[in-house]
This record gives sequence, structure tokens and C-alpha cells, in this order.
Amino acid sequence: MRHSQFSMIIPVLAACAMAGCTPQPAEMADNGAHSGAGCTANSRACIEAAAQSYIDGLVAHDGSKIPLAEDVRRTENGLNNARGPNEVRESFARTTMIEGARNVRFFTDVDKGETVAFFLLDIDLKEGEFGGGSSKTKSGDTEYEVAVTKPAGTYTVHEAERFRVVDGKIHDIEIIAHVEDGKGAGAGWPKERNAVIKKGDNQSNGKTDK
Repeated sequence: MRHSQFSMIIPVLAACAMAGCTPQPAEMADNGAHSGAGCTANSRACIEAAAQSYIDGLVAHDGSKIPLAEDVRRTENGLNNARGPNEVRESFARTTMIEGARNVRFFTDVDKGETVAFFLLDIDLKEGEFGGGSSKTKSGDTEYEVAVTKPAGTYTVHEAERFRVVDGKIHDIEIIAHVEDGKGAGAGWPKERNAVIKKGDNQSNGKTDK
């Protein structure tokens, strides 16, 4: 039996330490960045639009509008849990306990076609829904049981997801998720970036904020 804190219900990466990786809170993104499907350029806007469509699908419990490549693969906390667009989309039917996503921030490397999204998910896990026991799921052609180790209740899930996007389609989804008891927990992000790096401070790349 494979173990995951919320089974496949949180189909949601490694912390962003890539050179040239630039943070951009979703609320500050270009107006066209999240305009929906059909974006095929290898631009920041299109990369982040594809990633945002995945996050939107989690909240809507619907993976049908996510631009997925035929070879898409998803891992969660080190486990392979979906291969191919059908398996990824089917898992969104098990996201009904997700009530919303907050504090979405993208760290995007346009040259590599990758973005890392950090965000929070508000969870209301109902008794008898996914609150205990085990559930059956599939990885490729193999069906297996996944232990659900969280009881019914409210939770905040701290999500980090890496997306690799080529020509507007998602090829890789890498997830690291941490579950915190209680809904509405904060992310710890300051409201302004200069609360972390003040103007004139030296940064790792030797440049300063201007």
C-alpha cells in the first residue's frame, strides 16, 4: 500500500533554486497571463497560463481545460501518481474537498520553459469522503490502494508545483505538498518584495533591487 496524506486528492515540487528564476505573484502577473487555453508561445505569459489552468482545475474539480501533453507525467512527494493526460484529468474528480487556492506566486524560468507555483489550498475533508481508510487509484496500468491518513476536518495545504511547459502544453508536473491542520493558515509571504530584499541590498547574483 502506498501512502500519501490526502491520497490522490492533492495532485499537487521542489523549491525554486534555479538561476534566473524570477518570482511573480499571480495578482501582479500580466493581464494576458491567465487568459485561458490556446496560448502556444514559449513566453512567460503562456507558461504561467498553463500552470494557472491546473490550479483553477483543482478548485473547479475539473481537469478538462488543462493543456496537457500526451507524455505528461506527474509526481507527488516523490511518488509517480499519473502518466498521460487521461490519468491526470481523471484524478480531478477526487478534489471535491478543495474549496479554494490562495497566495499563488509563480517563479518562472522562460529559457527552460518552467515555472514553480507556490500556493495554499483550503481543504474541508468530510467524514466518509476521504477522511480515513484507503482508496483505490491507478498508476499506469497498475491499480493499488493508497492509505488516507488524515481524519475528516479542515486543513491548509502548502503547495509547491513545478510545471514544464512546451508550446503551451504541460509535460511535467512535480509536486511537494505539506498539510497543516486548520483552514485559513498564512503562507508567510510578505505583502511587498522589498520587505525581504530592501533596495540597495546585495543579492545572490551580485545585483541590487532598483
